[in-house]
Amino acid sequence: LKEIGQSSRVQIEKILGTPVYLDLHVKVAKDWQRDPKQLRKLGF
Repeated sequence: LKEIGQSSRVQIEKILGTPVYLDLHVKVAKDWQRDPKQLRKLGF
């Protein structure tokens, strides 16, 4: 997650040309591993 945030921040800063603060939030769906609909949304 840290690596994703850092990479995203650097890319956004390049586009905007200014430093940015990027705040990431993660939400875990209950029983997502057993939910076919959730798995399809994630590309499985």
